[in-house]
Amino acid sequence: MTKQQLIFDRAIWRGYKEIKDAGGWACLAFAGSGVYRLCKYRVGFEKNLTARLERLQSSLEVVADTIHPECRKLLKFIGIECQPAYTGHPHDWVVCDTAKPVMLKSTYMQWDPDFEFSHLEESVIDQDAWGIEDPRMVENSSIVSCRDCGRLQSNNSSVNECRCFPELYGCCKAPPSVQVFRTPLGMNNGIIARCEYGRGSAIGEFVGLVTKGMEGKDVMQSKSTENQYQIYQGRMGNYTRFVNHSCSPNSQFQKFYWLGIECIVLVSKRIEAGEEITVDYSHEYWKDLD
Repeated sequence: MTKQQLIFDRAIWRGYKEIKDAGGWACLAFAGSGVYRLCKYRVGFEKNLTARLERLQSSLEVVADTIHPECRKLLKFIGIECQPAYTGHPHDWVVCDTAKPVMLKSTYMQWDPDFEFSHLEESVIDQDAWGIEDPRMVENSSIVSCRDCGRLQSNNSSVNECRCFPELYGCCKAPPSVQVFRTPLGMNNGIIARCEYGRGSAIGEFVGLVTKGMEGKDVMQSKSTENQYQIYQGRMGNYTRFVNHSCSPNSQFQKFYWLGIECIVLVSKRIEAGEEITVDYSHEYWKDLD
């Protein structure tokens, strides 16, 4: 081994240690091949890198334990045996830059001691309100043409041609790159982006209990002229439930039809990684609340 190679190797291992010490084991477990170049040439090791990694450490562990629980087994290679610290759904945990993650339920106990929340992949029809009918359905077919791009839609990715929102429809969906977090004032929860969302990218579909006739509740009113349904996320839904209002939002709700069903999609106006995701609730929302 030459002297130059020895210098590079020492720099690489020193970089790995600095990243692990600041960001924790999960930081290295999720690191891509680029971390080798980062450590070798020290490009990007600016002064605030360790501070940023320290803030993200517990957030990364939540992701590792809930989505990839087998990752902790990697620690056996360095003689560390430990069990996952965070279990359940990724959004059962509320992260914070200055404190350890807490259970979602605990953040609502002061207002609702019986608070429970079920995480859904797709909406559930309230059969007491609609029976077996789906009020969002406007065209019943397994393959239809997209109303926006005109291309064929299908849940079979090899058949689907519609690429309007490839993050959500007609593809193999990856876990969303968002986390529930405690807002800086500590008064409520919000949603923080863990990756960049380009303009027009789908963040998620607004899902919950598809019902009707609710008053004085936080609900999404349908835009359909055929069936006036509501989507209620009080006890079931997904992370879109926790998106906060802003008069200068970086996302918006947009109507989209997938396989003949009216969907409400949260769409980015351009969001940076680490930025809170917000939306304008509009005057209609505030008007219908107590």
